[in-house]
Amino acid sequence: MDAVEHDKRGAGGRPAAGRKGEVDARLLDAATRLFLTLGFDATSCDQVALDARAGKASIYARYANKGALFAAVIESNLARLFATDAAHLAEGPLRERMTAACLGVVEQALQPDAVALLRLLVAEAPRMRDMALSADQLRWRMGVGRVAEAIAARSSGPDAIARATVPAAQLIDIVLAPALMRALLGEDEAGLMQNAKERIGVAIDFLAARGALDSWD
Repeated sequence: MDAVEHDKRGAGGRPAAGRKGEVDARLLDAATRLFLTLGFDATSCDQVALDARAGKASIYARYANKGALFAAVIESNLARLFATDAAHLAEGPLRERMTAACLGVVEQALQPDAVALLRLLVAEAPRMRDMALSADQLRWRMGVGRVAEAIAARSSGPDAIARATVPAAQLIDIVLAPALMRALLGEDEAGLMQNAKERIGVAIDFLAARGALDSWD
């Protein structure tokens, strides 16, 4: 065991309670850097542990294999990029709430680190079946949850967000999917944002015409 890791361990060789979150964060940060720099195949769990200044036991105690580590990297970065602000989402009428939430999602999704993660995710898609990350989970992480909260912001009841997920997913599919595809092809972020603003208005009109927003204020 190296000295750095030894200093962070409590009784029984386990990380002290106050250090566990710090070790988790270092491992995920290191794994993100290495996956983006080297790719999936050239990155090893041992190299991640070394880069994070942690012992090998720290990483193998948390992740069964490299696929599980990769899934954790995707999950943690999506959670960070698409975190919601419930107080902000409750402001304004429904159309404004949906527009603001969807624009925020697209803006975050088009950030360079987010696009780089998406490229890596697309490249490793054939491995996803072994990584416990379903398409629905990814869609939820990539903005559906934020838009659903915006739609349901003024509704009561524990099932409000679940019901709002249907129109939220439709809005995200219409607006975000084409923006991400064009971002992967190298199109300019400013132009994509302008196009997204136009698509959001059209998409909301489409959902309203179909009655998908009738039960929301």
